[in-house]
Amino acid sequence: MFRLGMFKHDLGDGAELRMLEFRHAQTFLEFIDTNRAHLGVYLGWGESINTLEDAERFIKRGIARYAEDALPWVGIWLEGKMVGGVLFFPLDRMVNSTEIGYWLGANVTGRGLMSKALNAMLEFVFEELKINRLVLHTDVRNQASRAVAERLGFKLEGIERQSWVVHGEYTNNALYAMLAEEWRALK
Repeated sequence: MFRLGMFKHDLGDGAELRMLEFRHAQTFLEFIDTNRAHLGVYLGWGESINTLEDAERFIKRGIARYAEDALPWVGIWLEGKMVGGVLFFPLDRMVNSTEIGYWLGANVTGRGLMSKALNAMLEFVFEELKINRLVLHTDVRNQASRAVAERLGFKLEGIERQSWVVHGEYTNNALYAMLAEEWRALK
């Protein structure tokens, strides 16, 4: 179980989740610098975070999200090195729903690390925070991200045409969602 008070969660095999804090800004920037081309294919912020101040602003949004909604933005560490992360968008209190986003460095893909991290975060939002609906958007071309969503049990609800901009061009997003009852049925 993700213990928020400790701000970390052991994923096993040398991997853990840690809540992003200001002290991680330099590490986060270095992670982005190393993975800029990989991240920039689908994530605009992969290209727009270029300075320590940019990294601090990003983390500040995560800290605000936690203060407002108890939704943590976490980094994924492997053998003590940041290799990815998971974040949440603002909570829609009316329908008790939020959106999740995630990223992983190029050198650690294909190991099941993101599935482990997301499983921990799903358990946290559905069991601890009692979220009812979790949404996930991903570029339709991002087969790796779509495979993770489907492997975890997210349902494809549709394609949002020209709903995102990457490198100045409109792209289509696949909209996935999971309900709390679906999460519990998978356990």
